[in-house]
Amino acid sequence: MKFNSKNSFRPSDLVLVGDQVLIVLGLGSAIFATYRILNISVFPLQSILYQVIIHLSLAVLAWTIFKVYKKVIRFFNSTDYLNLIGIVLLIHVLSLGLTRLLPIHLRLKPEVFLISFFITSLYIIGSRLLISYLYTYYRKAKKIGPEKRLLIYGAGHLGVFLKKSITNSQDHDFRLMGFIDDDKNKAGRYIEGVKVTAADDNLEKLIIDKEITDIIIANKALTPARKSKFLETTLKMNIKVKEITSIKSLLSNFNIDKLASIDINDLMNREVIELYGKNVADKIVGKTMLVTGAAGSIGSEIVRKLAKHNASLVVCVDFSESALYDLQQELKRTHPNIAFKFILADIRNEEMLNQVFETYNPNFIYHAAAYKHVPLMEQFPWQAVQTNIIGTWQLVKLAIKYKAEKFVFISSDKAVHPTSVMGATKRLAEIIVRGYSETNPCTQFAITRFGNVLGSNGSVVPLFKKQIQQGGPVTVTHPDMTRYFMTIGEACQLVLEASIMSKGGEVFVFDMGKPIKIVDLATNMIRLAGYTPDVDMHIKFVGERPGEKLYEELFLETEKLRETHHEKIMISTELGHDISEAEKIIQSFLVLENNFDADLFKLTIKSLLPEYKLNLPVEAKAVTLKTTFKPKEYNYQN
Repeated sequence: MKFNSKNSFRPSDLVLVGDQVLIVLGLGSAIFATYRILNISVFPLQSILYQVIIHLSLAVLAWTIFKVYKKVIRFFNSTDYLNLIGIVLLIHVLSLGLTRLLPIHLRLKPEVFLISFFITSLYIIGSRLLISYLYTYYRKAKKIGPEKRLLIYGAGHLGVFLKKSITNSQDHDFRLMGFIDDDKNKAGRYIEGVKVTAADDNLEKLIIDKEITDIIIANKALTPARKSKFLETTLKMNIKVKEITSIKSLLSNFNIDKLASIDINDLMNREVIELYGKNVADKIVGKTMLVTGAAGSIGSEIVRKLAKHNASLVVCVDFSESALYDLQQELKRTHPNIAFKFILADIRNEEMLNQVFETYNPNFIYHAAAYKHVPLMEQFPWQAVQTNIIGTWQLVKLAIKYKAEKFVFISSDKAVHPTSVMGATKRLAEIIVRGYSETNPCTQFAITRFGNVLGSNGSVVPLFKKQIQQGGPVTVTHPDMTRYFMTIGEACQLVLEASIMSKGGEVFVFDMGKPIKIVDLATNMIRLAGYTPDVDMHIKFVGERPGEKLYEELFLETEKLRETHHEKIMISTELGHDISEAEKIIQSFLVLENNFDADLFKLTIKSLLPEYKLNLPVEAKAVTLKTTFKPKEYNYQN
C-alpha cells in the first residue's frame, strides 16, 4: 500500500481498504446467517479466523491484479459492475477451494460461501452506488442557476454513446429528458432506460411539456433540409442546439463546449447542392490554371479545389499582399506536391498581366477578382469601373491572344436589373465577355451568377457575427430585404462545372431555392449565439443603403433558359451582344481616365445600360464626354 508525501491515504488507497472491510463484513454476515439458519449456537472461532485470513488474502490479491481500487467510482458503468461481480465470484470460488485443503474440523460449511457471495456483492456494489449518489447530490447542491433539461436528437450508436458520456460525467448541469429520432420503429421504446419519441410527433409540444432548454444533435444521417426544418422549429423556441460531429469529442469526458455549434449554412432550408466532380477532375489534370482574386473567399476555394483535382500548375493572382501570403503558406502546407505561382498584381495593369500570360500561358482562367461592396462602390464608381470592367476586358483580350481554352467570369445576381454601381459594372462586364465570345470561338467564355455566398468577405454573415460578438445591436437595412444564398463550396462547384460544360457565351446559375429574409437570418444567428432576439440582443433597422434593392433576380427577361445534366444547374443564353457593343463600353470609360466625378461615371453607366436604375439629385450634371486629351488607340483584335 502506497502513501503520498503527506502520509495520508490517497482516494484509491481508501477504496482498497474500504472494500476489504466490506469483504470481511460480507463473509462475517454470511457466517452469522448460515449458522443461525442451521440453528447452530456455537461459532467455530478457529475456523472463522483461518477463513478470514485466506479470504482477505485472496481479495487483496484480486483487487491488486485487476486494479479494482484504481477505477474512479463516479465513472462506473454497467460493464464495470459486471466485472466487479465476476471478481467477487472468483474470490469466493478460490476461497472455497482452499478451504478444502484445511483439516475437516477447520472447514466452514459450503453454504457460507454462497451466501457470502451475494452479501459481499451487495455491499461492494451498494457502496459504489451510494458514493456516486452522494457525489452527484453534493455537486448539484453547489450548482448555481436552474437545471438544464436536455433532449438528444438521434437514438443510434452516436446518441447512445453521448448518453453514456453524460451519465458517466458529473461535470455538467444537464438532466437528460429523452431521445427523439426520425425512425418511427424506435418511438415508444426505451434505450439505456431513456424513452425515445418520434421527432415529428408534435416536437413543439414535447419541448414545452418537458421544459427542454437544450438539444444535442447526434445524427450524422440527418439531411440538410431536415436539419434546417428542425432548427427552424427549435430556434424559434429559444432552444440552444449543439451537434456532435464525431465520437472523438466524447472519448475523455462529456463537455458541451467541445461540441460543434450549429453552422449558419444549416439554415438555408434546402439540400446542399452536390455535383459529381469526376468529369471536372478529368479535364483539369495536367492543365495550367490562372485564378484572379485568388486570395479572396471565392478565389481561394477555387484554388483549393483545383489543387485537389491535381492541376499541373495553379497561378494565383491577387492584389492583397497579406491575403496572398496567407494563402501561400496554407497551400505549401496542405498541397506540397502541387505547383503554385503566387503573383502580387493588379488586374488593371495590362502590362503586368501580359507578362503573366506570356510566362505561364494558362489553359483555364477563373476571373474572381472584383470590387463588390455596394455602398463603397457608390462613392467610388471609377474604382468599380477600372476593376470590374476594364480589368475584365484586359483579361478577356489576353485570354484570346494566348489562346486559352476556357474563361469563366464570376458575376453576381446584382447584375440583373442593377440598382447599384457594383451590379451595373458586373452587368457591363457580362456584355463584354459575351461580345468577345461571339467572335472568338477558340476561347470558350462562360459566366456564373451567384447569390450571396455565406461566409464570403462580402456577405452579411461576417458583419452579423462581429456585431453579435460586440453585444449588438444587429443592423438590418429593411424588414422585407431578401437574398438568395449559397455556400462557398456550392459557388466553387458551379464555377468549375461551368468551365467544363461551357460551349461559349452561357450564363450558369444554381437553383438556390427560395430567397431568405435578411431579418430572419439575423434572428437565427442571434439565437445560434445563445441570445434571445429583442430581449438579450436587439435588431435595428437602419434603412436601405445606397444602391441596394429589396430583392434580387437571377435572369433577365431576354435570356432563354435550357436544361442541363443536373437539375440544380440552369443555363441561359442571350443574343444581341457583339464585339462592337463591348468596344463602345470600353471606349466610353477610357475617355474618363483620371476623372473622379462620381455622378459623371453613374450617368455614363446609365447611358450604356438603360435598365440601370439611377437615383441622382436633380442638380446632377448632364453627361459630357468632352475631354482635353485624345483616347488611347487599342487593337481590340489582339
